[in-house]
Amino acid sequence: MSRLYGFRYHIMTLIAVFLSLGLGLLLGGTLGEEVIVKEQVQLLEQLEERYTQTKADNVKLKRQNGELTRDQDQLERVIAQVGGHYVKDRLAGQKVAVLQLEAADLSGLLTQLQAAGANVTSTVALTNALPLLDVRQEPLLQAIGGTTGKEAKAVHQALAELLVRELYLQKGGRLVDYLQSTNALTASGELGVRPDRVVLVGGAGESGKSRLTAVDLPLLKALQKQELYTACVEQSDVSHSAVAHYRELGISTVDNIDQVTGLVALIDILGGAKGHFGVKKTAEALLPQVTNAKEVSAQ
Repeated sequence: MSRLYGFRYHIMTLIAVFLSLGLGLLLGGTLGEEVIVKEQVQLLEQLEERYTQTKADNVKLKRQNGELTRDQDQLERVIAQVGGHYVKDRLAGQKVAVLQLEAADLSGLLTQLQAAGANVTSTVALTNALPLLDVRQEPLLQAIGGTTGKEAKAVHQALAELLVRELYLQKGGRLVDYLQSTNALTASGELGVRPDRVVLVGGAGESGKSRLTAVDLPLLKALQKQELYTACVEQSDVSHSAVAHYRELGISTVDNIDQVTGLVALIDILGGAKGHFGVKKTAEALLPQVTNAKEVSAQ
């Protein structure tokens, strides 16, 4: 009898445990569902609040951007009106060479140099950098006198130094002839004339990024080695800015040469001002500081 009672008690205990578990799951599921729904509602409310705030911020940013654009346009118009008087004859008698490594419209640059009284001795454009990037080419190695066994970096530097000599210190040579024959380089004006100033037009588009370290920087080091004063410029919309690289070499820069303010800043740099000017985050100011305001009104 006691065994039967113990067995029945055991069965009842198990049934009670299962009933408790079932009730717990039922209640827990119902309460859990309510909690989940509540959390979802809170999340939706937070997302809606963030969306509303983001929308308000976007409207504010658009308004500020519009105001900045209007201010920039007004400044460009003012600089365009007074810039001609400001830059007039500031580079009178100076020999300036333009070395274009990145495609750009140089008409504004050349007009500004002319207005400043500069004598543009030569304009050289690198129209295809590929022959300069692959230093394993036998014709290129022959053009630079052979550098078999040297690392690519050393070959690029040797190539840059020879190119600078042929462009600005002696009249032409094998390397310039080779680059012109492969349509990699075009030149106008007189080569072999040592300039007082060099304007390097750089920066890079999507296809020219590899050129920056392989061609641009070795050329700048070669120009510095020959003590040729150089200013580096690029357009405001260039895909890859090279200003940070130029700054490391201690070269003054203008990052918006396609704008009037950039052209005026360049004339100041060529006239002796130092710094980094333009509209990008690497710029120190839009324009160099005018040391004598009478310079503008007196001309």
